[in-house]
Amino acid sequence: MFATERVRLRPPTPDDAPSLFRLQSDPELHLLTDEEAFLPGHAGQVRAQLEKQVTEPSDGETTVTLLAETVADGTFLGRGTLWGVNSFNGYGHLGIRLVPEARGQGYGTEVIQLLCRYGFRNRNLRRLELEMLASNLAMRRTAEACGFTHEVTQREREYDGDGFVDLVLYGLLRRDWKPTDRNNSSAQSYRAPGLSGR
Repeated sequence: MFATERVRLRPPTPDDAPSLFRLQSDPELHLLTDEEAFLPGHAGQVRAQLEKQVTEPSDGETTVTLLAETVADGTFLGRGTLWGVNSFNGYGHLGIRLVPEARGQGYGTEVIQLLCRYGFRNRNLRRLELEMLASNLAMRRTAEACGFTHEVTQREREYDGDGFVDLVLYGLLRRDWKPTDRNNSSAQSYRAPGLSGR
């Protein structure tokens, strides 16, 4: 689907249920990435959701979730999501979740870059947003590395397991988006298979 030299994003299949369940069943990660209460579940529920998506696909208008894996051997890294899409106003939100062993290796940056490409080039959005807890310094660095600008801090908006903490919003406009220069070694970072650049 979309790929860099190291990371591929693709739609999940029912066979991905165990990996996605592992990601969704981490209550501490849930506190960082979700605004809803954590509800324990089982892999069968995830598989049933994925099977339903095969037989009754969503229209993709508001949310698209893609599985992230390594190009080299298909090792599961996590997922990336374009959500809260508002086609009339031309914006959407991005989100990522990575398994612990994939963090701190630059994979998150590559996933966000691929989601930006999808949002700007393939969905024709004019603005993308990232929301995160103010204390999530790794995600803040990732946002800034991808060209996002810190725009607002909402005080004591989200619960982190210990109390209510600040949420920060980062935004990136299409006109400020800078795909990788096609002459350097990471040129493929923004080229999906079968697509040529302009």
